[in-house]
Amino acid sequence: MQLSDDDKAMLDGSQGEARRLAMDGLVQLGRAFGAEDMVSIGYAHIHAGMAMYLHDVELMEELAARGATMAVPASVNIANADTVNWQQTGAPEKLARLQQRAASAQNKMGASCSFTCTPYWAGHWPTWNTHMTSIESTVTVFCNSVLGAKSNRDGFFAVYAGITGRYPRFGYHLDTNRVGTHRVRVETTPTTVSDFSCLGFHVGRLVGEGVPVFEGFTRRPTLDELDALGAALATSGGVALFIVPGVTPPYASVEQAFAGKIPRESITAAPRDIATVYDEFCSAKDGHFDLVHLGCPHASLEEMKSYAGLLAGKRIADGVELWVTTSRAVRNEALAAGLVATLEAAGAKIISDTCPISCHFARSASPDPKLGVVPPPLRAIVVESAKQAKYVRDMIRCDTLLTGTAEAVETALTGRFVPRRPA
Repeated sequence: MQLSDDDKAMLDGSQGEARRLAMDGLVQLGRAFGAEDMVSIGYAHIHAGMAMYLHDVELMEELAARGATMAVPASVNIANADTVNWQQTGAPEKLARLQQRAASAQNKMGASCSFTCTPYWAGHWPTWNTHMTSIESTVTVFCNSVLGAKSNRDGFFAVYAGITGRYPRFGYHLDTNRVGTHRVRVETTPTTVSDFSCLGFHVGRLVGEGVPVFEGFTRRPTLDELDALGAALATSGGVALFIVPGVTPPYASVEQAFAGKIPRESITAAPRDIATVYDEFCSAKDGHFDLVHLGCPHASLEEMKSYAGLLAGKRIADGVELWVTTSRAVRNEALAAGLVATLEAAGAKIISDTCPISCHFARSASPDPKLGVVPPPLRAIVVESAKQAKYVRDMIRCDTLLTGTAEAVETALTGRFVPRRPA
């Protein structure tokens, strides 16, 4: 790899042990993927230091103790506990206190403790052509596909990139790789955010790690719909970039998205394909559920307005637990707008920093036994997101009931599961 003088100074330890360690990791990554040199990044979305694992928190504390600081604006990914009000989720206090230790380390390193999978709703909005890194696949696909930034799916290397401000030039940091691989003809434009989520899940498992190019939308999808589409694509497949011509910068046409080489064959996405995803994730045949969850990925302010509108002046049924998960930044905006008061008056719990699949509910994790984490015996969770449905199955290992947002709210109000009603 061709390294700049500044890269070499970091690698030889001239800029401190933390940067030496980080640059060494990035050089190894670059060599593994055949990168010729490094790019300067403008933003990093980094690892939280997950409290389920003591060594994970200690790793972040060790980096902070070695003098690590973020060289670029950095936000922090979703965590294992609500760091302020963990009691309302039933999380063990030891788990929350450990997550607060990780937050202290992040603060010391100069990262924004956003603790969210949607930092763009919290003000972290990398612009077109900005090289960046992200540990969260939802962030990667949104920033690549909606904002036109340039990012790979990075894992822990996002932390090293944040510390150095550098990243190997490979993958989606190269314009030659930012080209469509699959043509997707949408027969009917989905009408809800949940429908877009199911569309993404259907297409993602067909294209794998490809770059789907969507055509046929009769209107420009909203930001929330694009967010749901990308999150699901990145869940069922390994998609890091999708293209909607006229939406994804700088692609103005299908021809441009494929660099003039349009595939002869197309994937068709029909209403029946969306319905199939809903059916697949309605596995609790008796309709029983323990929890209704809204906000995956973490809700935007517009979604919080939608939830409040559906719940205003109403009250959820006795014995129903309704979670609305969002970033703390959006929660504060919703609080100022009176939305939190409306939602809480209806009986909803507004939870930040975490979500059901990231909190102590997870059975796929092996937490430190000293934390006293005992996952509750959940049978089924009602969700509005195909991404959340997949991870509830995989991580919490319970049944799911996937439906639309309005129907999920109606479920919470009536205490009876309401299946999605097609438009």
